[in-house]
Amino acid sequence: MKSSGKNKLIILNFALSIMLTSVCLDLKAQDELQPLAKVGNQFITVDEFRNRYEFMPHLNYSSDNKDTLKKEFLYSLIAERLWALEALEKRIDTLDIVKQSLKTLEKLFVKDELFRNEVEYKIQLSSEEISKGLLRVPRTLYINIITASDSNEIYSIYNLLLEGKTFDSILVTRQEYNSQQKPFQIKLGTFSNELVEDLVFDLKLDEFSVPIYSDFKWYLFKVVSEEIDSTLFYDNETARNKTISILTERKRKNIAGRFLDSLLGGRTITADKELFTAFTDKLIQVLNERINKTISDSNKIIDLTSDDLIKILKLIEQSKLNPLFVKFDNTELTLKDFIYYLMYQKIYFPSRKSNRIKLVISSAVKQFIEDEVITAEGYKRKLNFSPSVQKELDMWRNYYLSEIMMQKFSDSITVSDSEIENYIIQKSDNGPNQLMINIVEILTHNLDDMMSVLDELKSGKNFRELAKQYNQRVYTKASNGEWGNFLAKSAGEIGEIASKLDIGEIYGPIKVKEGYSIFQLIDKKVIPDSLIKISDEPKDYIRMKLTLSKVNELINKNTFYLSQKFGVEINENLLNKIELSQINMFTYKLIGFGGKIAAMPITIPIFEWYYFYKKSEIP
Repeated sequence: MKSSGKNKLIILNFALSIMLTSVCLDLKAQDELQPLAKVGNQFITVDEFRNRYEFMPHLNYSSDNKDTLKKEFLYSLIAERLWALEALEKRIDTLDIVKQSLKTLEKLFVKDELFRNEVEYKIQLSSEEISKGLLRVPRTLYINIITASDSNEIYSIYNLLLEGKTFDSILVTRQEYNSQQKPFQIKLGTFSNELVEDLVFDLKLDEFSVPIYSDFKWYLFKVVSEEIDSTLFYDNETARNKTISILTERKRKNIAGRFLDSLLGGRTITADKELFTAFTDKLIQVLNERINKTISDSNKIIDLTSDDLIKILKLIEQSKLNPLFVKFDNTELTLKDFIYYLMYQKIYFPSRKSNRIKLVISSAVKQFIEDEVITAEGYKRKLNFSPSVQKELDMWRNYYLSEIMMQKFSDSITVSDSEIENYIIQKSDNGPNQLMINIVEILTHNLDDMMSVLDELKSGKNFRELAKQYNQRVYTKASNGEWGNFLAKSAGEIGEIASKLDIGEIYGPIKVKEGYSIFQLIDKKVIPDSLIKISDEPKDYIRMKLTLSKVNELINKNTFYLSQKFGVEINENLLNKIELSQINMFTYKLIGFGGKIAAMPITIPIFEWYYFYKKSEIP
């Protein structure tokens, strides 16, 4: 994704961006399920193509022309499917890491499906609720609150108020006054309890309420002042949309809360202490090793990465990975299950102190148990067989298989010393002037870590600071992701893209051999050939650049061979009819009952193979 200025990144919440997805339309609804392409014995439907296109950035294609972009994106999807078919043939799906990752994903989708059935489908708003909400949405109340733990105390205070004692004179003598130097701000939806909201919004200025019990406490309220937002008048569309959104979210939370209480209430489920200790000991070891290498500030918040967890899996003895870690009803879970669960969670440690790390993991275990109880209910209802779960799982399975297969192929790419020497000789005569650039890059080995980077960029974090924290490229770790000045045309795909950016612009993520790369251009200048000394570049740096330049070519050539092997058919007429949103965005799918993942896998631009393929069809 290319960005600059104030609009550095466009990363939309899934719940919002879903409104943008169907700009259809010359196609009828049933056409969405039509096969757009056949790859081997599998199909890519219009629906899958549309979602993958509109929910992900369009990265590094050969043209900004929307028709060309549309075609090359489809060719890239076909490439992904071809590599997945090759992975199935090579039985990559039987690898433990693949099976565990897909099982963890399936649980997320089952949990989300249960949320739809038990929560989303039960949300209903009456016309009376909407009308009442419309009267309240422009209002902001400022209130003071007196609380008590038992009814005798609250009614004694209430009687004093009825006898003429002022609310303020009682409040200043109580502990809760310390948090009320300024009155509380109350709007529509602030209270989860609708009876409390009714009580407060019916009060007049300076009037106090009757006692009311909510969330295990007794309350008395007094309205101090009120503001009215004149832009949100009753028949205003903005006011109506805001009202419906607030009321729907409150219903969602309340319905979900009641369901979780019925499912989790009264249960006591514990984890094996010995296995917990075995895990946290290795975790502390791995984190300390990483911190000592990469993080200079010992007080900095530390994130748990997938790489950390993979290292822990290798360090812990097999005899501790597979025994029971948690058991409830008919569900038996191992320490390995917990570790893979953590790969899809956002875990942060406030410090490197052992007791703080163990406290965070203890909370993660509690959440793991709750999520597994919820998921078990979904499996009990056989929601894992629902079409929506199967559809999402198939999409992610193809993505993972293709990723692993391409990674294995990329790992075979090497650069010899003789290639480095030839490179130096060839570049010694560069011409009169050359473009020299410098970038700060963040390389991550997996999509989850890249999502964390995008999340933090969205919140306004500095790119260089994130590079210090997340960059996993060995060669540039010491420089916190900075490459140093280099010739644009000498760094393959990254150099070519960076040369077209303005200083300060960010581009990515793109797929490279080692994982995912996002970078910021920090310098660009034209210099005379006399100042360029290729031979001064370290050999490891040249090797890195040459490896990058090989990956794209070799991946595309092998994709062409796979297209010959499995066969590819494209419905060109149907492709030409499809109208797509051209908004460039990275989106998330919010998981019911908590959690989020990328709405769609990142589609790696692999399209040159198709031009080889078309040539091979010419008689």
